[in-house]
Amino acid sequence: MTGRAPHSPAGGDSTARLRIMATSDLHMHILPYDYVADIPSLTTGLARTAALIAHARAEAPNALLFDNGDFLHGSPLGDEIMRMLSRETHKPRARHPIVAAMMRLGYDAITLGNHDFDHGLDYLGKVLAAAPFPVVSSNLSVLPIGRTTGPGPAPVAVPFAILERSLRDEAGETHPLRIGLIGFLPPGSLTGLHGSRYRAVLRDIPATARTLVPLLRASGADLVIALAHSGIADVDDTPGLENAVIPLAAVPGIDAIVSGHAHQVFPREGTGWPEPVDLARGRVHGVPVVAPGFWGSHLGIIDLTLTRDRPDARWHVAAARSEARPISKRDPATGKVRPEVEPDPGILAMLERLHRHTMREARHTVGETRRRLHSFFAAVAPAPALDIVHRAMLWQADRSLAGTAHAHLPRLASTAPFKAGGLAGPDYFVDIPPGPISLTALAELYLYPNDLVILRLDRAGLTEWLERAASLFAQIVPGGQDQILLPKTAPIYGFETVAGIDYAIDLSQPPRYAFDGNLANPQARRITGLALDGRPLDPGDEVLLATNSYRVIGGGGYPVPGPENIALDPPLGLRDIVADYLAATGPFEHSPLARWRFAPLPGASLRFRTAPQAAALVQEAGPAISTTGELDENGFLICRLDL
Repeated sequence: MTGRAPHSPAGGDSTARLRIMATSDLHMHILPYDYVADIPSLTTGLARTAALIAHARAEAPNALLFDNGDFLHGSPLGDEIMRMLSRETHKPRARHPIVAAMMRLGYDAITLGNHDFDHGLDYLGKVLAAAPFPVVSSNLSVLPIGRTTGPGPAPVAVPFAILERSLRDEAGETHPLRIGLIGFLPPGSLTGLHGSRYRAVLRDIPATARTLVPLLRASGADLVIALAHSGIADVDDTPGLENAVIPLAAVPGIDAIVSGHAHQVFPREGTGWPEPVDLARGRVHGVPVVAPGFWGSHLGIIDLTLTRDRPDARWHVAAARSEARPISKRDPATGKVRPEVEPDPGILAMLERLHRHTMREARHTVGETRRRLHSFFAAVAPAPALDIVHRAMLWQADRSLAGTAHAHLPRLASTAPFKAGGLAGPDYFVDIPPGPISLTALAELYLYPNDLVILRLDRAGLTEWLERAASLFAQIVPGGQDQILLPKTAPIYGFETVAGIDYAIDLSQPPRYAFDGNLANPQARRITGLALDGRPLDPGDEVLLATNSYRVIGGGGYPVPGPENIALDPPLGLRDIVADYLAATGPFEHSPLARWRFAPLPGASLRFRTAPQAAALVQEAGPAISTTGELDENGFLICRLDL
């Protein structure tokens, strides 16, 4: 679909078909290469998705292509571009590779994700200044710190757009079509402006849509498409809702929604979706929805059948279907992956020089480990991959707090298993073998460019933090066998584990918080046995909790601390802290410092999912953990935990 078409002289009824194609959460995975394992990847890369885009576009007379955000940061390729710029060894003379790839593939518009701001608004603005397509972000305003006037739109985006396109109907006639676009960021997730000269105002997604959809309709939009960097989860609309696609779909006047942020694939086989979700028809509240996975794993497609009964009438949606086409498929019997398409040779050629440079840089080492660092059992026991982060945070806390008024307080460290399966699939785990730790492995250990923040908390504040973390687990019935520990929609990356203190999680109790951080069961308490150096923590006791800049602004629904609770907020990146720790302390060979556990429930056993390669490490995980040896429909290994 290109340009504005002259009005067709044809009269009477008209029917046309419009295909919406979408990617989401690319995180700069343009090339199909795993820089950590140093091998080609069959499951990721926009270069592979490009082949699906070409096939899908050839099948449809009218097609649009969108990206749903989180495209700019999150891969070794993207990290290397940032390192080159920071060292001033690279002065870009052309468009950023992700913009160049999007131009090659013919994207019509994009929206922004929270991680697109990870290296600041100025950098994002420079990248998108050369973009020839609209960048839509409807619920974001940015206010320079110190400005007294009200907030304005982000300088890199517009709050909405109307695309003027020509539409060819089934009779071969062309007609004008006006497509209204809105795009949304998830509230509570934007950390890239932490410590910058800007502050962000993020309005609630459904409320913003209720304002803009009538405006777009009044401006002549035939269709309204929402690019929502937000997941399919909560049914009810609540303030600050992060994964808000279900209440968004209930807003009148929206014709199609692209979902993202939660790395989901929709529609796909499975159960457990909330009642407004019609999995068979790919709809939510009757609105066609698609979620195209992450890192280029899928191409989202929504096919709309449009009709109108006279030439001067607006088009409306008469029928719709959604699908998520994968770039690869896994053999359910063997767990082996086979590609569905080959990568686009033009994109490979365009980035060949940068790819070779990134491979060389990725092999540089920042330290050494004498034990295997993995996150295979991070949902059920302290994990080696998290331990190295815990220890690095405490090491830096000791250095930063020396001589301060807080130096006498006990120090704890909190971090989460960012890569531990979940919706992202059985390949999405940390697994670093003994030996050198490369730059890319460092990024595996700590996935995001968050900064260190140290909080001062009393027992009540620390308990709420731990209750929020423990809310991801299902409630377990004592004596029940093979109960599911984690619902498939549980965001395991929200499970903060704390080192430096003893505590247990009583799964017989209901979760105090919902997945989005809203208080669900005010009387519920799962955290028991909170003790420091063998002594129960008293109500008046205080501790220092080392965490990250994402959590302290409420990221993942964690309690937002007041200014009086910020003990230290140094401009120190956690990846850099881990690298400095490795350089200062030598080869890593520790057992996990964290000592959290599940409280005993006699006769109860749990089922949880992990990577197939974890089977060889079950004994290391402890005597209560065993494997059934079976793989589920998504390729996860099923394991059992006896409580």
